[in-house]
Amino acid sequence: MPSFIKKLGSCVVRMPLSEPNVERYLDEHPGFLQKYVVTHLSETDLKELYEHWYKAHGRKSSTEKERKRSRTEEEGKSCHVVEHKTSIVDNQLVVPPAASKANLETPTPEEAMDVVPSVSPGKQLHQFPNRQFRKTVSREGAPILKPYRRSFSDDLINIRSLLPTNLQLPGEPGEEPSARRRSREEWRQLNEPDLMMELVRDIAQDLDLVSLCFKILLNVGILTNGDRCSLFLIFGSGDQRFLVSKLFDVTENSQLTDMYEHKPIRIPYGKGIVGYVAESGETVNIPDAYQDERFNKAIDMQTGFRTKSILCMPVKNNQSEIVGVAQVINKKDEEGPFTANDEKIFERYLTFCGIGITNALLFQSSVIMYKRSDSLVLLAHYIFEEQRDMNNLLRRVLKKGCEMFNSTGCRILLRESPESDGLTTVEPENGQVVKSSEGFVSCFEIYTGDDIKNKESGDEYEFQNILTPQDALAKFVANKLKTVNAVPGEPIDGFDGMVCAETIGADREIRSVLAMPILNESRNVLGVVEILNKKGEERFDRNDESLFEAFTLFCGLGIYNVMNFERLIKANNAQKVVLEILSYHASANKDEVSLIEREEIPSADSLNILSFEFADHSLDTDQTVLATIRMFMDLDLINKFRIDFQSLIRWSITVRKNYRDVMYHNWRHGFNVAQMMFAMLTSGQMSQQFTDLEVFALLVGSLCHDIDHRGTTNQFQKLSDSPLANLYSTSFMEYHHFNHFLTISQVEGNNIFKSLNEKEYADFLDLTKTTILATDLALYFKHKALFKQLVENPDTNWDDSENRVLLRSMMITGCDLSAITKPWEVQRMVAEKIASEFFNQGDIERDKFGHTPAYMMDRSKRDELPKMQVGFIDNICLELYESLEKANPLFRPLLDGCLSNRRNWSNLCERRTSFADISSANITLTSINTNRVGTLSNQPEEESGVEG
Repeated sequence: MPSFIKKLGSCVVRMPLSEPNVERYLDEHPGFLQKYVVTHLSETDLKELYEHWYKAHGRKSSTEKERKRSRTEEEGKSCHVVEHKTSIVDNQLVVPPAASKANLETPTPEEAMDVVPSVSPGKQLHQFPNRQFRKTVSREGAPILKPYRRSFSDDLINIRSLLPTNLQLPGEPGEEPSARRRSREEWRQLNEPDLMMELVRDIAQDLDLVSLCFKILLNVGILTNGDRCSLFLIFGSGDQRFLVSKLFDVTENSQLTDMYEHKPIRIPYGKGIVGYVAESGETVNIPDAYQDERFNKAIDMQTGFRTKSILCMPVKNNQSEIVGVAQVINKKDEEGPFTANDEKIFERYLTFCGIGITNALLFQSSVIMYKRSDSLVLLAHYIFEEQRDMNNLLRRVLKKGCEMFNSTGCRILLRESPESDGLTTVEPENGQVVKSSEGFVSCFEIYTGDDIKNKESGDEYEFQNILTPQDALAKFVANKLKTVNAVPGEPIDGFDGMVCAETIGADREIRSVLAMPILNESRNVLGVVEILNKKGEERFDRNDESLFEAFTLFCGLGIYNVMNFERLIKANNAQKVVLEILSYHASANKDEVSLIEREEIPSADSLNILSFEFADHSLDTDQTVLATIRMFMDLDLINKFRIDFQSLIRWSITVRKNYRDVMYHNWRHGFNVAQMMFAMLTSGQMSQQFTDLEVFALLVGSLCHDIDHRGTTNQFQKLSDSPLANLYSTSFMEYHHFNHFLTISQVEGNNIFKSLNEKEYADFLDLTKTTILATDLALYFKHKALFKQLVENPDTNWDDSENRVLLRSMMITGCDLSAITKPWEVQRMVAEKIASEFFNQGDIERDKFGHTPAYMMDRSKRDELPKMQVGFIDNICLELYESLEKANPLFRPLLDGCLSNRRNWSNLCERRTSFADISSANITLTSINTNRVGTLSNQPEEESGVEG
């Protein structure tokens, strides 16, 4: 006997201390035990009593549950953190107001009655790669392996932590009510107000719809002394409304666990007694059911039960909207019908029930939306995790589709083949290959459950790929951009035929279908998704359609990504082929390398490449390559960076061959810019100012600064919407020059940088990139004022990294425009070539794009070339070379040559010499005038600026 019984027994002195006498006394004086427990028992005694009570009834105590829940919560915290926004006010769950109900999807009958489906023993759940697995137990007690991913059950635990402890959530049916509830006789011993209050309190904290409805029916039976009770809930809207009951003919001996296994009963809206009450909102009290024509006697005939009297009443929410119908059959142990008092009590209780059902439905809706959102997140995970293989992607997406829509089949038909160029390739019966925008090239489908043909295999899913499928319904959906939700025998507006296996092209029975087109960002149809055969339901509902739209969108993203990835692979392979071709045709061959290799490299003096007045016309093409090698030799770059001599020859020839044969920006221009940089580094002694790596980058950048130039400007690339303009955001041509330099340097045998370590190579590329990008005159205009300030300040620190960058940039710009500093004959020929190239661009702009060309590119202004050149010198060149001369007086010849050429252009301008007469004009070269002459051109910088 427990210790408290002994203590209690010591107080009962009027009766022999036998257990039957003590029990009898306590039954007669229930208040005494409560008072004694409060005043005499310690916390330990209470816990002991608590544990004994639960063991005696074969249940786990709440402390055990809490320990188990704590362990689960700790496991969950180690994997994820879920933020819940459920509001708790005054220890009550706050549900959304009625105005916000539209934001919550109404649960389907299947979802509303079975939010957390059970797991069959030994059934293997879907496995997720690279995730931990934890052992769990199915409802029947069979151990199963489950991926430790955030699951709905895990999240219910977190939701539970936010709610009052006495709330019962879906998925927690709790203990069997009949084991802890009073008997009907005990309930009926209470007076009517107390009974009503206790029964209302009994349902107030239950958010599990099945458990709630079960309690309601038990309580209705108590209040009306009815034999059997049923509850029907209304689903759908408008003409699509119907009633569903999963709790039918509930008696006082019914068990809650059995309710979860019952198949829902569906009744048409407005049909029968229940349908009439739902439609009219009237209470129906029938003394003799067989005398009412609305009563269906077939059910009694099937069950052998005799229905006598019926009381049927609508269940309304707080806005007086009918949400269901409650029905009571036969007064228990009585022959008479239900009385007016039964109706009154029934109506009062159903008022509270309507509120409880509405809250449970709202909660269930939020749970369903959460589950669906979680499914979409997982679907997105699939899509972005698998972007390489269409088969793997669609296999996972189709399996998820069957799970999300509780269906036995899912199909995706692709209209555009990943290997096609926009149209679908199909092969008709005659064997000829044609292009079609209507047919489907493949159909990926998966089946599960009853639709698996080879059930002996034991596979949970059956996946297959059908080539050139014939699906008339999918073609209709794709062409009309229409969603179809239909069942066999149901006509579809605009579609010739009915839904069946033949029209869909499936080899399974079709009981219901939901189909929707897959669109890309241009609203072109990529394919069609079809969900087949809803489990346990006649057809898919509107909530399915809403979720299906999101599902299809995600499918489209995944398919489009995989298609783009496969196109990218194709493009990458095509690029490799192009590079292979370029490496053969645009790289130096063995004969060219051998020819240069056999030649003796002339000295810098014999080549005159040390002079600021160097003219390249005295050298042939091969000699320019020899002169390039001499520059590397005299700057000692070959020794300092251990450059393979044969690789240097091959690289130099390859750079020459990758300049296009345009009027001015060709190999000769690139070579001249490199020569001027060489002269600055040697004759101008600037190599002493820079590091070896900077010198290396300056020479390489000078040689490659206009490689693959197309003879057009950056502005033209933008106007023509060229691929280069779409590839880069600014300095289109300069970025292309740098990237092309990288491309040819990576060709086998051309790597002259392989001796550099990782850091040196990264620094070298950065220096080279800065050098090449600096030839964009837009950057010169941006930085020229700052450079002028630096050179005019005697205290400028040229060891500062930013100052060095600016100095190198101005040097390469001076080299790029250095044709303006050359002897007059060289300058005149170069100016004619530049003008011809610009005029060609202007002609294209006018003829092809209908665009008026810039002043310096307008062929009709060609006779104003002398004026343009004076403006070019005044607005760009003089300030540049004045600043360079202040930075290094050894650059004085550049400024002098610029001033001399300005005077000669000015003379031609005064004499109004035409473009055709410039080359033959008899001009006496003027003496060098170091005083800057006023500007003769009023053209703005951006119009008079020329890339030299």
